[in-house]
Amino acid sequence: MTVLDPKAEWKEMLSDYAQKQREDLNTKANREDIKISLTDKEYSNLKLMAYKAGFRDAGELISSFVGDLTGWQSNGSDERDKANEWYERAFGTSEYHSNIRHYLYDNDYSLDDMNDLLEDEDYFEEIYQAYISENSRMNNESKEQCLQTLKDIVSKGVEL
Repeated sequence: MTVLDPKAEWKEMLSDYAQKQREDLNTKANREDIKISLTDKEYSNLKLMAYKAGFRDAGELISSFVGDLTGWQSNGSDERDKANEWYERAFGTSEYHSNIRHYLYDNDYSLDDMNDLLEDEDYFEEIYQAYISENSRMNNESKEQCLQTLKDIVSKGVEL
């Protein structure tokens, strides 16, 4: 019988996590689909906060917060907890609501797949029923809302 060493398992888990973070850092890039609108005062105050914290620009501050919010490349467990608390407080009701955009993204639907959904009513009905079934205890979007979302995504021609 093999006795497992909890410390060795913990070290291996941390090593794997660190390796995944190093690999992920190689994918760091400016994302073309992320554009934010800020008022002059919001932008000025954000830059002020970034400079006060020692960042070169406001983008670095936002990236740091995103690391905490996503739990990846974070500033520590307390920061992750606070970012999660903010998210839950601001958007916690999302656990009672579902939307087709989240469903499509979570299930890796491509732009071509979404176009097929618009062209094939039976395919759309099958996917819509799967969406409803997967989110059975939530407030779901209507078929009309889902179709409109699909049309909007396909007309923009940009992957989720």
